[in-house]
Amino acid sequence: LVMQEAWEDMRRLLREKNLGQADGEEQLMEDHLALELEYMAALVEEGALEEQQDFLERHLLNWVPAFSEDVTRFARQDFYPAVTTLTGGFLSMEREFLTRLTDPAEPEFAAAPSFSVRADRMENVLARLKEHYRVLAPMRLPGRGPRGGDLIRYGEISHLTDIEYREKSHFSAKEAFYPVSQTLFRFQGEDCTEEPLEDGRDILLFLRPCDRNAVERLDNIFLHNGQPDLYYSRLRQRVKFVLLECAEGFDNCFCVSMGTNVCGDYSAAVRIDDICALVEVLDEELLPYFQDEVPAEFTPQFVRANRRAARLPAIRNREELERACKLDFWRQYDDTCIACGTCNTVCPTCSCFDTVDIIYHETSSDGERRRVWSACMLADFTETAGGSRARKTQGDNMRFKVLHKVYDYQLRFGGEGQMCVGCGRCIDRCPREIDYLDAVNGLTAALSGREEG
Repeated sequence: LVMQEAWEDMRRLLREKNLGQADGEEQLMEDHLALELEYMAALVEEGALEEQQDFLERHLLNWVPAFSEDVTRFARQDFYPAVTTLTGGFLSMEREFLTRLTDPAEPEFAAAPSFSVRADRMENVLARLKEHYRVLAPMRLPGRGPRGGDLIRYGEISHLTDIEYREKSHFSAKEAFYPVSQTLFRFQGEDCTEEPLEDGRDILLFLRPCDRNAVERLDNIFLHNGQPDLYYSRLRQRVKFVLLECAEGFDNCFCVSMGTNVCGDYSAAVRIDDICALVEVLDEELLPYFQDEVPAEFTPQFVRANRRAARLPAIRNREELERACKLDFWRQYDDTCIACGTCNTVCPTCSCFDTVDIIYHETSSDGERRRVWSACMLADFTETAGGSRARKTQGDNMRFKVLHKVYDYQLRFGGEGQMCVGCGRCIDRCPREIDYLDAVNGLTAALSGREEG
């Protein structure tokens, strides 16, 4: 659509500033992307922060993200998606920059308060926090892992030494607000009662940047995907995040490739060693717990390079998607995958579940309805009454999972983020040593006609 309200508003703005098109741009409409960016540059030179913010929201960010998505889907050359991706990312950064500059409650680029807390004093801080919060973090459980090894899984901690910060947890943090098995309501005869929350305290959740970014993916699935999921929402809204500094990454991580190595939306960040904890506090509700501690200069560091990298496929239209689905590449997983679903269970962004009614007694109508995790890699995941399966082989399931993580999610929700956050847990835990990253890179190579080593 041309010559609509946005165009008229741009003409008005240009007249008010006594601006016109430069030589060679006379054929461009006033709301052309190039001219809107030039107008924004003029506002920057004037230093009018509120005008910049208003124009950015009402014009550029009102349509450029959707435009960028369309270019990515339909362009035949890589150059144009790259340019629009850079443009969209720059505008998002501009929004954050202007928000911080114009927020009267926040001093200009002031560093968040940070503290150095001795290990023994941190025990006291945790004890006071536990009065108001359930404090959950990755914990080492000796002998609970495969073949008698240790298991690192999230649980409620009591001491600083309970936190396993040197190794990657085998399971993600999502159990805190999306339980493996969750009773939704109980029924007795014709009466139905919603299950109350067991613990009224809020949740303080220690997690790494990739897992924090994974929560945003789950939020999109459960809260911004049509009708919000109330059972997810009532737990999720209780969570505050404490970022565990992750400066080096681990084997099989590829978070840098997925853009999930950095995050900024957290209540506090912490670097732990045997002597003390360095804590950055962004949430004012948490500041009183640290006000008697020693001030320090600390901001968390982030991974800047992984040992492994993902090469994401460029699927720009329906024809390329159909080609990706029909590749013989997927047949290699028909026999190697045993349909155990371990990869889905440890994944921080997998969200599928079954709804199950539990009857307490065989002759009774009393029971409860539960939501229980399920997995797209299970052999019977798509099985319907009568035994028919929409996806009949494990290769088909692998194709569905990979494309869902690196194509479908972004198509549905837009933006720059893929569903996969590159934590590598599915690679670490697969009993058949199936490498998800090899699958992604192999798909990219197959689509471009190359052999993947």
